[in-house]
Amino acid sequence: MKMIKKLFPALMPACLLWSCASDAPEEPYDPHRRAEYVADEEEMYQAIYDRLTDGSFNGELRLYGYATNDRAFEISGMVIYDHPELFWADISSVGSSPQHNVISINYGCRDYKMTESETEKMCEKVSEEADRIINSIPADASDWEKALFVHDEIVRNTWYQSGDEDFLTDTVYSCLVRHRTQSMGYAQAFQYIMERMGFECGMFSNGGSTWNFIRLDGRYYWVDLAGDDPVYEDDIPYNYTHNFFMCDDEHFADTHDLSMGKNRFVPKCSDLSRYYYVADGSYMSGFDADAMAGIIMKHYDEEQAEVKFETEAAYKEALKGLGKAETSLAFVNAGIDLSRISYCGTEGFIVKTIINHDGEK
Repeated sequence: MKMIKKLFPALMPACLLWSCASDAPEEPYDPHRRAEYVADEEEMYQAIYDRLTDGSFNGELRLYGYATNDRAFEISGMVIYDHPELFWADISSVGSSPQHNVISINYGCRDYKMTESETEKMCEKVSEEADRIINSIPADASDWEKALFVHDEIVRNTWYQSGDEDFLTDTVYSCLVRHRTQSMGYAQAFQYIMERMGFECGMFSNGGSTWNFIRLDGRYYWVDLAGDDPVYEDDIPYNYTHNFFMCDDEHFADTHDLSMGKNRFVPKCSDLSRYYYVADGSYMSGFDADAMAGIIMKHYDEEQAEVKFETEAAYKEALKGLGKAETSLAFVNAGIDLSRISYCGTEGFIVKTIINHDGEK
């Protein structure tokens, strides 16, 4: 009994404390506790981007402040469109709690059957392929040459896929890893790699096609890799051109719709000096056998040489001139082995010289 008497007083304070705690008022429910405040559209865009790039491949983002269902869905789409590395992402739903001004954005992989581990591995493969291309660029390359290298590496190693295979078909993943894609896949791959190197580069879509703009030395230029990689039954290595590499508005608008459409930004591209054929010295107003021989010799160690003619008349003149004896003589005098070369004409008034390094036509 003495033991019980000693314990009872010791238990009394604990009981009193518990009684006080149970009588304390509960904290009021805070609907914003797990939500992030955004003051405007720009902050909403950044919040969505930060969440989609934090390493998680599915989840919920709660926002309040500047937010509506429709606008949250649109901005989420902008974020995914603007950033090729988010090729995997999809916004499954956007919900709201109007009385509390809270928006819930639910996201995940575009293929619901993909696990987070599988999605992560896809992202790693894209990064590895991009690094492989970047690390292959000559150390002394200029910015223009870097962009050209990336353009050529993608176009040479990618097959234009005319039909859809799955949700990855038109993405940077399909372009860099599978080596077959459609116009947006080409554009995503170019943007992804160029941005990785610190260039300002974006995408522009109209009429069911997507291409790029890039900024060099303070000026914008158009680049369309899919347009430079025509569709052929056999993916021969020389099926590409540079007709849409570093184009200005005037030349590009002949085949591309540059109206605003749903695009948020339309660059002004007024400089032609970086256009491939101008920079290469292979943009000709008329056929000149000696000049063309010089262009071929300049690219003699490559797989092809291209000459773009300013007009259709000049282009047709060149096709006729290539069959004349005096042209062959000019080429031989320049050091060209005629048994190693053949010619073909392409859209855009371009004559390509195919250079066979095996000594056979």
